[in-house]
Amino acid sequence: MTWEERRGLQAPELKNKEKARCIQRRGEEPLRQALYRMSGVDLTAIDAIGVGAVEVVLSEYGPDLSRFPTEDEFVSHVNLAPRKPVTGGKPLKKKKRGSASTGTAGALRMAAVSMRNSKTVLGAYYRQVARRIGGDVAVFATARKLAQLIYRLLRWGQPYVDEGAESYEKRYTEQRLQRLKTSANNLGYELTPKTA
Repeated sequence: MTWEERRGLQAPELKNKEKARCIQRRGEEPLRQALYRMSGVDLTAIDAIGVGAVEVVLSEYGPDLSRFPTEDEFVSHVNLAPRKPVTGGKPLKKKKRGSASTGTAGALRMAAVSMRNSKTVLGAYYRQVARRIGGDVAVFATARKLAQLIYRLLRWGQPYVDEGAESYEKRYTEQRLQRLKTSANNLGYELTPKTA
């Protein structure tokens, strides 16, 4: 669909009513509509992604991400890919990286921080990573996940669906239990549930 065909289109209503009210209160709805007409997708449907973040992403990369064949290449270009320097097959000492060279990485990191107390799947992901590895890594990992979602939406039109924090926690617990069962089985033991 060309820009001329999208000119009269309206962005669909946000499912998150609280986010929709916040955008209205800030007076960002006209800009949200303009960004939707420019890109053809509503990036604000992704939790944590506000109108300002969409503006930064579209101003740096535009609505066409076809120059990045895979989402990994896009994430790497945004400077949200883990860095593993190796030379001669041996890992080098990690040097502290400077700040991200793109405004998109900074905007996505700020969006990731806002997920700390969110009752969404991204919020549950942030808290799970923060519990295991730490807050700094959780911000980086959540920002990376946001970049992947943006790529999928802009490149393929794949809609974002929030399954909710409870569903994510349940799935994570089931996967953890399965790993424990496999480990116990490999060691010759069998896990049995505790009776009340």
